[in-house]
Formats: sequence, structure tokens, C-alpha cells
Amino acid sequence: MKPTVGYFYSRKNFNLTDTLLIEELRKKMNLVLIVLEKQVDYEKIHALIKPCRYIFNNAGFEPRTFEGVELTKTFEEMGKKVINSSQSFYYQEDKWMFYLKCLRYNLPTPKTYLIPKEGHDPKQIRKILKHGPLVLKAVFSDSGIAVEKVVFYKMFRKKLKKIVAKSPTSPIIAQKYIPNDRKSYRVTLIGHKVVQSVVKIGKNWKQTGWKESEYYEPFRIDKKLKNICEKASKKLKMDICGLDLVRNSGKWYLIEANSCPAFDFIENEEVRLIKKVADYLYKLCVKLKQKH
Repeated sequence: MKPTVGYFYSRKNFNLTDTLLIEELRKKMNLVLIVLEKQVDYEKIHALIKPCRYIFNNAGFEPRTFEGVELTKTFEEMGKKVINSSQSFYYQEDKWMFYLKCLRYNLPTPKTYLIPKEGHDPKQIRKILKHGPLVLKAVFSDSGIAVEKVVFYKMFRKKLKKIVAKSPTSPIIAQKYIPNDRKSYRVTLIGHKVVQSVVKIGKNWKQTGWKESEYYEPFRIDKKLKNICEKASKKLKMDICGLDLVRNSGKWYLIEANSCPAFDFIENEEVRLIKKVADYLYKLCVKLKQKH
């Protein structure tokens, strides 16, 4: 008998990846489709997901991230295992918590500061800027929408106001700027194992994941970086994730983690990655059945 899994997605964000994932999952498992925009009644949600052994969460994109988190927590409260969990979205995708986890587990990451949106000390900010440029980021943001580089204090004040206007409820961090020669890197992991490594080459210092402003190439990952990324995935408890990194003077820096990673950076590899997701979920279902 096929195991039953749930596929949680946003109708407004539905794309080709969702279509391919649904097709692949149905080859191995019975599939319950859970649409973010349709869930309003607790009893109906409970009845819908009752047969599911696992729920695959692909509904974490802005601007509906927090709606997705609420329903993910609802599924977990009902006793269901969700990949990725609400903790992944609410803590690891929180850029300040990500920094603290990197410190805790000795993972390489740029020096980061928590910045008050109002009432900050100008002297303290100027002192920090003496050590080099900073990258201001909204703690909860996607695709470089609320990310700005600052060099001096007047610019800091202007860019801070710009980010607050774009993301008024989000706290702000300042990350030490690491020169990257217009390149950043994405390492994708499934089941805490590296399955893809991509270099993102943009027109300026900021790589956003938008194909219109950058292009992507595979790069060969070495053993040291592979170990760093797999350690990070395990410590962050993110079964499926995309880690963003930069490299400077031969040293790697983890920048942030993504709980709903894109699989289409390299077009002819998307199907391969989707098959790996389906295989991983199927194996988890089999293991769960054996335990019971």
C-alpha cells in the first residue's frame, strides 16, 4: 500500500516546480493537496491531513510566509511531521537566529549586528562602519527585496528608512560586507546531503535569485565545503534547504538558509532534484511505518 503524504503549497505562487513535484510524488505515494489560500476551518484541516504520514511544505515564500508558518504549526499541533518544520521557517530563516546558530556551532559567517529601527546610537554605528561596509537586511525577507549596502552613516540612515518602508514589521540586521566579485553560491541539500552546488553571477554585488539580473553555473564542491554545508543542514534541522554563501580570499562564509529552495537554477537538473525529494519523502514514510 502506498503511503500518503501531504503537499502544502500556495496557489498564488504555484509554478512549474510545483507541477513537477506533484507528478513525481504521485508516482510513489498517495498525495493530499493542501492549498494555503483555502484553509480556514480547523476541523476541515484536521480531516484533510489525517491520512498523511508527512507533509511537504512548499508554502514559505513571501509575502505569504507567515500564513504558511501558522498552518505549518497547526499541522504539527495535530501531530504531523512537516518538512521543513515551522522551526525551520521561524528560526533558521530568521537571519538573526541563523547568525546565532552559526556562532553556536562554529559555522563560518560574517560578523552580524542587530540594529534598532529607531533610537540607535549614531556613535556606535559610525564605530562599526569604521571596520568596513555593512549589508542591512530585514530579518524576514526574500530575493534581496529588503537588502542594502551602506558605507557611511548618512547612507546608513537613508537605507535603513528604505528597508523599514519595504518591510515595516521586520527587525533589521547589519552584516559585515564580504567582497564577492559579483558572485555568490547556492548549495542545495536533501536529507542533509549535498545534491547541487551553483555559482550565481550577477551584474552587481547583490545576487537575488532573479534570472533577469544574473545567471547560474554549476561548480565543483570540495570536501571541506561539503562538510560545512552538511553540518549546517543538520545543526539547523533543515531536511531540505538551500544555503547561500560567499567566498573571499579562499574562505567561505554562510550568509543565510532557505527552507523552500529553488530547484530550477540549472534547468536540466530540476527533474533530478525533484526525484531526490520524492525518494527522500518515500524513505521517511517507510521508516516511520517500520517504527510503528
